[in-house]
Amino acid sequence: MTNQSKVAGNGRRLFLKAAGVSIALPPLQSVAAPARGNTDEPMRIVCISSALGLYPGAFFPKSFSDDYELSPTLQPLAKMRDQFTVFSHMDHPGIFSKHGAMKSVLSGVDPGGAPTGTAVSMDQVAADHVGYQTRFPSLHVCVGGSLGASWTRSGIKVREHGDPRDLFKLLFVKDSEAAIRSREKDLREQGSILDLLRAQAKQFERRTNPSDKAKLDEYLTAIREAEIKLQGMQRWLHQSKPTVDYDATGHPHSDTDYGFLAPLMFDLLFLAIQSDSSRVFTAGFGMHNRTIELDGVTGGYHGLSHHGNVPAQLRQLQIIDKFYVDQMARFMSRLADTSLGDRGNGTLLDKTMVLFGTGLGDAARHSNRDLPTVIAGGGLKHRGHVDAKLATGQRTPLNNLYTTMLQNFGVQIERFNNATGTVDLS
Repeated sequence: MTNQSKVAGNGRRLFLKAAGVSIALPPLQSVAAPARGNTDEPMRIVCISSALGLYPGAFFPKSFSDDYELSPTLQPLAKMRDQFTVFSHMDHPGIFSKHGAMKSVLSGVDPGGAPTGTAVSMDQVAADHVGYQTRFPSLHVCVGGSLGASWTRSGIKVREHGDPRDLFKLLFVKDSEAAIRSREKDLREQGSILDLLRAQAKQFERRTNPSDKAKLDEYLTAIREAEIKLQGMQRWLHQSKPTVDYDATGHPHSDTDYGFLAPLMFDLLFLAIQSDSSRVFTAGFGMHNRTIELDGVTGGYHGLSHHGNVPAQLRQLQIIDKFYVDQMARFMSRLADTSLGDRGNGTLLDKTMVLFGTGLGDAARHSNRDLPTVIAGGGLKHRGHVDAKLATGQRTPLNNLYTTMLQNFGVQIERFNNATGTVDLS
């Protein structure tokens, strides 16, 4: 039995080793969810990305309809085909940055040199909407390296957690009293510094000329974001974290042990959703040229993406691509199997939009056109395989879908970044 099958086959328990202690995540019912003041279950967004795209020849179905035949890469989703929509002919029209497009996959805007506020990623618009109603406005994980797809309004790249031990401690391990006191001191000092910076900026504002005002506005925006973050962190500092039972055993062979790390990361996200630790998440598979530990894969990942249509390389690349979709399917199944109970009708999947997207339509050609895109769950009306090509022959901006997702999340927004409209999923 491979490491992949041992982990993926264990639907209720996964293991990680943290701070010298072997930890096992518990059965679902052992996580203590927070009390709610009403029965309205909130919506969530989970954005899954692959830095090196997906091989289009095995991803896109051959026909457009509700009863289309699933492509080889999409086969893991077969049991849930009425819960997701596949799009062809969608992309970010202004992006031609090859591998650099991973930075713009959730925004449609190249963050390098973009004016403040224009390159914000969709997930961070959602996170701003939630704020510190949850302990974390958003959470970000990656396997195999960072994608750098999430950007704040002030142009700051959001940190991704690549080590499950760190994420587990952040979510579920109680901080010591000494650590809390130290954190309180740090927050007070940071608050004092921000007070001083704001006062200095206000003094400078009276002397500023029009050409400098834009830069000053960016500076003040960053200060306001930092203040909001500090206030939110202070609010949650003494709030108990969700409780999780743990006991013995297991750890990954390496940081390319995807068969262990990927299911674990998604289980941590599931527990974060279940405990309402956050409502906005990203999960990424990074770019590198190491060999991913999956049965049948022997070549470096980046090299395989430039397959040259060599059958042996294509077979290995498709194993990796199908593994990614299998993780999405497994995650969706856990959400679909979890009833809202007394918090409302339906399941967690009905209240969670799961996006699979990528900045590369065809990594072999460094193409940023016709991006493989799947949207699932979220109480949306799913439409099988949709041809998003317009009557003009142009492709639909992917930000149209992001606008629809943000509206479904509760954000009052007419259009996101360079969107030209919305997508009909109602």
